[in-house]
Amino acid sequence: MQDQSTDEIEVIEVFEMLDQPCSIRMEYSPHRLEQIRRIVGARLRCWGLHKLVYDTAFVATELCSNVRHCEDRTFEFAIGRTARGVRLEVTDTSPELFVIPTAPPDFLETGGRGLFLVSAHARAVGVLPTATGKVVWAELALGDVESGGAA
Repeated sequence: MQDQSTDEIEVIEVFEMLDQPCSIRMEYSPHRLEQIRRIVGARLRCWGLHKLVYDTAFVATELCSNVRHCEDRTFEFAIGRTARGVRLEVTDTSPELFVIPTAPPDFLETGGRGLFLVSAHARAVGVLPTATGKVVWAELALGDVESGGAA
């Protein structure tokens, strides 16, 4: 079922200064992923990081789509600039911490590929516990895109 047009995204922090991070809180639904891709693209273009748009939008979509497995589907998405690229964070209320896969998953399974693909596109990926759930984060660097792969 699609969200009604009256659904709103709560903007937590959006600063006028371009180097500041952008954070939003929303409830998961599949069509929210397109909104995340547009936000990522707009922010990266403002920062002059055009070459990171595709990979970062992909990683953001994968991180946010995992919220569908949480009982409470409300989450916070943040994108911030780093010295060499960007950092994405998705905060949810699930206390489940998982290991980021380093070996290819069984591609015949119906799930379980997302975080492996994220780790293939990002310089670094991790999961941190919080008082109310967890933060899943990924960092992408401009040099990785220019050289054709994550380090």
